[in-house]
Amino acid sequence: MVFIAGNFEADEILCNVPPHTLRIDLQARKWKSDVDSESTIVDANDNGIPIEFILLGFTPFFGNLGMRNGEEFIRIAYIGVSPQHRLLPPRCVTTTIISGKSSQKNFIAYFQNLYNNRINCAGIITSTKFVTKSFSERDPTTGQDGNKINYNALEFKDRPAATDVEIELVNDVGVWLKEKGGELIPAALRSHISGSNVVELPLGSDHAEIKRNFLAANPPGEFASISAASDAPRLASASIEKSEPPAIPTKTPKKAVELTAEQAQSLGIDF
Repeated sequence: MVFIAGNFEADEILCNVPPHTLRIDLQARKWKSDVDSESTIVDANDNGIPIEFILLGFTPFFGNLGMRNGEEFIRIAYIGVSPQHRLLPPRCVTTTIISGKSSQKNFIAYFQNLYNNRINCAGIITSTKFVTKSFSERDPTTGQDGNKINYNALEFKDRPAATDVEIELVNDVGVWLKEKGGELIPAALRSHISGSNVVELPLGSDHAEIKRNFLAANPPGEFASISAASDAPRLASASIEKSEPPAIPTKTPKKAVELTAEQAQSLGIDF
């Protein structure tokens, strides 16, 4: 692909494939650059800033991502509203993977609330917030509660556009989505994620079957392939599918050793 420099208008929405990407670091409670773990969105006190954005869309995936294997993920696409930061370029489409189970549940609950109330997610501002939750370990034998485990999650809520700049951005996003944005957003959500091996979970499809096919075609270990997300589960090559699993070497049984009378006598064994 050939890239040619051009002059961009201040009110132009930019969407590249692969898109600009941020990562959620739940342990550090920060939004980070996906390519530079040291670059984070923080305030003057080095606290993680829960960013605000206009949600453009999302897609659920299943597969392997980093140290997480055989799990579900949600990839969201959005345009950042605040803060004005180099990691969150204004009017630039950004994608992020939501991997924590609690954070995923919070996001789905948030979107379902918008859907049930017929609120267009691109017509309001989505605010994020890092929260700490906890649960108690339970003894599997006695059923008694044990140590309390703390973990971080991301919560979502909405608010109306508050300033003239935000109102203008929401209006521009709405017009852009009706034009080329409707094609660019799905492309951005399905663009390859470096170092991943995932498959899309389309709405209205049998997710259980897709997961079974994916796990059968991508077993853990050396046969797992790196693939981009696609509309259907990626199948392994024919050579892998038809090959027999490696035989487990069996130990050759040792032959019994018979002692002579002299050897037995020297060892103190009474025949």
